[in-house]
Amino acid sequence: MRISTMQEKTSNALYGTVKPGDWVLSAANNDFRHMIGYVLDIVKLGTPGHAEETGNDSDNVHVDFTAFDYPPERIAEFEERFSELYAMPKTWDELPLGDIIMAPDMLIVITSLGDDEIKRLGSLTANCESYCRYFPSSIMSGVRLNELVDRLDANYEEYASSLMKFGKAEIIEMAGMISAVMDVYNFMVNREFEERELDFLLQFINPLEIVAHAWVDHFQSEDMADEMETAMAGIMDDCEDLLTAYPLVPTD
Repeated sequence: MRISTMQEKTSNALYGTVKPGDWVLSAANNDFRHMIGYVLDIVKLGTPGHAEETGNDSDNVHVDFTAFDYPPERIAEFEERFSELYAMPKTWDELPLGDIIMAPDMLIVITSLGDDEIKRLGSLTANCESYCRYFPSSIMSGVRLNELVDRLDANYEEYASSLMKFGKAEIIEMAGMISAVMDVYNFMVNREFEERELDFLLQFINPLEIVAHAWVDHFQSEDMADEMETAMAGIMDDCEDLLTAYPLVPTD
């Protein structure tokens, strides 16, 4: 069973979840725009060491922008850019780009693209610009995805805390559902959702509970990913009934 993401170093980037070991593309909203980097570490907001690093109000994502093998043309572009920023000539080797602290909302995770596509993306500035232009239309989806992940985190923490009131015998009887909730949580925080799925799930106070119940009802094989997707499809098919069966987020 996969270890809960709650115990891992992750953060909500522009579109999805970023973690150490990911390849990221810096968005156009900062001085490192259109650079490809490798995530070294994430220092969570509120943890020891965070304030000493930056004191900002977001997680600190440590990125190595020298890890990607840029072609000479792109290196020349970066040298020109940073020479202007420093107001003095700078060569690539002089630039301190091996461990840059970035805010999560400056980064687009590109690990899933694969090595060949990441190499193509980094070979030309135009390729990075084109890829980044895709995301403004998706930024709102990314923001709402982050909202869903935050709610799932809260649902998971509340569920884990609720187990403290049960005795050993009761916990043993509940083992199946406990395992299901953990599996569903790990599945959902790493999944990309369609717009209509986000619209629907964000109406509920506890979307984790809804998907966990649906997955237990649909589980028939050992292919967890397929069964999870079947459960999600069932949820969307039954959306009208579910709106009256589970608590909704209060509206103004």
